[in-house]
Amino acid sequence: MSWLSFDVGGTFIKYGVFSASGALVEKGKCPTPYDKEGFFETLANIAASYDQEGKLKGIGLSFPGFIDGQQGLAVMAGALTPLHGVNIKVALAAKLRRPLPIAVANDANCAALAEFYQGNGKGTRDLVLVTLGTGIGCGIILAGQIREGKHFRAGESGMMLMDLTAAGFTTAHDLASTRALVSAYGELYGLAPDQVEGEAIFADSREATQQLLHRWGRKVAAVLFNIVATLDPEKILVGGGVSQNPQLLPLLQESLASIPYWQEFHVPVAACCFHNDAGLIGAYHLIKELEETK
Repeated sequence: MSWLSFDVGGTFIKYGVFSASGALVEKGKCPTPYDKEGFFETLANIAASYDQEGKLKGIGLSFPGFIDGQQGLAVMAGALTPLHGVNIKVALAAKLRRPLPIAVANDANCAALAEFYQGNGKGTRDLVLVTLGTGIGCGIILAGQIREGKHFRAGESGMMLMDLTAAGFTTAHDLASTRALVSAYGELYGLAPDQVEGEAIFADSREATQQLLHRWGRKVAAVLFNIVATLDPEKILVGGGVSQNPQLLPLLQESLASIPYWQEFHVPVAACCFHNDAGLIGAYHLIKELEETK
């Protein structure tokens, strides 16, 4: 028997097949269709290709947006606007060749599940994963369970208000994302955003760049501190492409240590174990967990 998981993104749909022992044995990707019919036909065709002998046991999906995992409803589907308000479970089930269990959750929560079960969050019960990228995402696991929130918006930490002075209602997306760092670096040196790579910023030893990095690090640290002060998790993990840079954690640790209250609220902060496959691994655990609770 095997399990199929999908990690749905705005550009590509990644998919992976997991063995009965939980090993990722095969994976691939295809462009994301932006029409409802084509989207679910694509998923169903991939499922059919791995279910020719009836060996699939279930399907898990990591999905963008505000997701009601229990019902399978995409309240909002991120950039996939044709899927706003669509019940993912129902729509996919209607396209499958035979009935299969289906589970779906927000992509940040799936990434948190991957870390919770197999990664750097293993052994915890309360875990928060913060992803730094174009925006800031957050996956929350409390008492071993995904926390979606009453309106399925828990973990939207990028909307945290961080500046109510001259900049107005400025959010963490605007100030503490990797995009914000890249934009600030571009402004500093007169470069367009597409001319800047995050790796180059960390490798730049110029004093002005180092000051910029430390200002950005303090903003990220403020996000982490506020999450810890609110949720009191056992551990915070940092994800996103920038988390693979060995200079990031020391920068954040230094910035957190500069907060006068951090000693009182301190929890371990570490980088994620999984990166590109986090959504697939989390979606696998999502469907496996569903089946085990039946």
